[in-house]
Amino acid sequence: MSNVSSFLPPNAGFRHALRHALRPAILARSVAASAIMWLIMASVSPSYPSLIFQGELAAYFAAGLGIALTSNIVVVVVTSLFSSDHSTISQPQSTAAIFHGLIVGAVVAAAPPDTPPESLFALAVWSVVLSSILAGVIVLLLGMLHAGSLIRYVPFPIIGGYMAGLGWILLQAGFKVAVGLRVSVEALPVLTTGDVFLRWLPAFVFGAVVLGLQTRSRSVFIVPGAVIASLVLFNLAALLAGSNVDGLIEAGWLLPRVPDTIHWQLPDISALGHLSPQMVLASLGGIATLVVVCTLELFFRVSGQELVINRELDFNREFVVNGAANVASGAVGGGIAGYPIPSYPLLIENLGAYGRLAGIILALMYGLTMLFGGGVYTLVPRFLPDGLLMYFGLRYMKEWLIDSRSFLPPRDYVIVGIIVLATALIGFLPGIAIGLFMAIAFFVLEYSRQDIIKQEFSASSHRSNLERSFAQNRLLQAEGREVLVFRLQGFVFFGTTYRFCEHVKSEIVDEAFEPLRFLILDFQSVSGIDVSTVHDFRKLKKLADRSKVELLICNPLPQLRPLLTEIAVAAHRAGESLLFNDLDHALEWCENILLDEAGLLDAGHVTVEEQLAHHTAISASDVDALHRYFERMETRVGDAVFKPGDDPDAFYFIESGRVDILLQGEDGQELRLRSMTAGTIVGEVGFYLNKVRSVSVIATEAGVLHRLDQKALRRMEGEHPKIAAAIQVLITRVLSDRLTNSNRLIQELMG
Repeated sequence: MSNVSSFLPPNAGFRHALRHALRPAILARSVAASAIMWLIMASVSPSYPSLIFQGELAAYFAAGLGIALTSNIVVVVVTSLFSSDHSTISQPQSTAAIFHGLIVGAVVAAAPPDTPPESLFALAVWSVVLSSILAGVIVLLLGMLHAGSLIRYVPFPIIGGYMAGLGWILLQAGFKVAVGLRVSVEALPVLTTGDVFLRWLPAFVFGAVVLGLQTRSRSVFIVPGAVIASLVLFNLAALLAGSNVDGLIEAGWLLPRVPDTIHWQLPDISALGHLSPQMVLASLGGIATLVVVCTLELFFRVSGQELVINRELDFNREFVVNGAANVASGAVGGGIAGYPIPSYPLLIENLGAYGRLAGIILALMYGLTMLFGGGVYTLVPRFLPDGLLMYFGLRYMKEWLIDSRSFLPPRDYVIVGIIVLATALIGFLPGIAIGLFMAIAFFVLEYSRQDIIKQEFSASSHRSNLERSFAQNRLLQAEGREVLVFRLQGFVFFGTTYRFCEHVKSEIVDEAFEPLRFLILDFQSVSGIDVSTVHDFRKLKKLADRSKVELLICNPLPQLRPLLTEIAVAAHRAGESLLFNDLDHALEWCENILLDEAGLLDAGHVTVEEQLAHHTAISASDVDALHRYFERMETRVGDAVFKPGDDPDAFYFIESGRVDILLQGEDGQELRLRSMTAGTIVGEVGFYLNKVRSVSVIATEAGVLHRLDQKALRRMEGEHPKIAAAIQVLITRVLSDRLTNSNRLIQELMG
């Protein structure tokens, strides 16, 4: 058992934990914590049979208490022993009792009019039991399938609306139990007059006072203190007024008389023979609501417990344990669904108790109450359980309908308000459904405003990783505006695609710019795509074809490659596939087309003299002397010009062929940084910085290189300073050109 308490070492074994729990100090603290929890639950439990068994079934109040106490015993034992945290205490909840009551009410309403009350009660009990078992099985399966944490993805406004709507339902339940009426415009005249007003007012005042006290202080002792104070004040007032128990019961100020020993067992299963299809159909809505409520409540309460105790819980284990607890509760005659109470772990932590032991002691207290203490409920004033229901309802509504206004965006707050309004007017599940629909609609609307264009630039500022000659670079600089690149991002769906396609249309038909010839769509940063958007890309392809623009696609998602293949086909170049694995190769394809049309693509040989002639004038004698200082190298495919760790003692002029600059990653894979062709220089940066080689330069096409090392350059500076100066100018121009291109790309991306 790990995380047993601050007084127990981490990862303590079962025997160590047991010895720790039975220490006198820990035992005393655990008993105190259990007594406080028993006082609260014993006060609110009488509302459960009142919520479930109404009308002609109200006479079964004592049996309903037996169901509630049995549920308490089983749920608290199972969760205390097997929860992922020692402080978890689960109990049947009033919210579950409300929806059990809806199920029972539907079954009773669908029963034949001449059904005896005892048969109706048996059907009602089995309805509670079976619905609880069903909810428990679903929660159990969610945990076993490791789907318990999926509820984390429920939108926050839905959570807020759910909690606020639940508060309204609890508040209504408090009025219903107190005076048999719910708050509505039609009921207001009755609720505000005569004896009815005096019946619900003490309960409402109790709930409002407790809420007010908790607003000022978060002490876990406020609720039990308020319960004790109310019991003392009520009985003191009754004593001073000379009222006796029988008179107060008859006047409706006390709960119905309950025997000291509460005998309870499940009705015979043969009662299910009276369950008709009409009853099942009538109760389906309530059962579905109960399942949803149990699942959501479990998630919210486990999340709340994590915040209270500042420890992480295993959500999937909590779902398994809680589901098993509710199944077991129904199987032995309980059945009121339960889930953890976040405030109890805080009580256990504050008292320094051991939660698993406190849970077992609490279960024993419930058992003793059934065996010997049933009569104590006769002394509980009716307004106390009703007031606790109203308190929980008011607290949820305050936290999620009033306080949330300060931190929720207006759009999310509107969703919360609409869920509460829909819950009040048409029901709980429809309210959640409407809120979910609105959240999805708002999400789609908001996401459709997001720009899926991560970057937009032309090939004049961003070229492929193929380093070309000066003549080729000048041509690409001038003609690069004809190549437009869009790097897309995020999830692409119909809303964002439409806006993107409209933007691209404006770029294609805008006569203020040079005619566009190549359009590249890069999907590298796209996380997903709605298949329906392929239709928009097809329309974009038709527009591009009409405008004689080639549409290229690179980095497609694997699942979309077959769909995009039919789009990425060259319309004006013999149907060639324009689907590329990366942006670099797509840019290289466009550059080759532009260079080919200008007659510069096949510049297979560019001598050192030709490179120097672009930047400085050298005489014929200088040209003759030039080759004294260079070492001519013929390379074959696979030859290494240099490798990581080599000395930076030379740089190389590429006269013909092609080399790749490769960086080796930690996983052993080699990444191509750049490719160099005829008319370029490689190795000059390391040479001038005097840094050991960190990359490999490998020949990928056979060719000729000219090597200039340190000694030759020093000798050139002494013997032919004009040639040495020309070399320095050339290197400076190369580096400046690269820096200019980088700055131009940054400016275009920032713009």
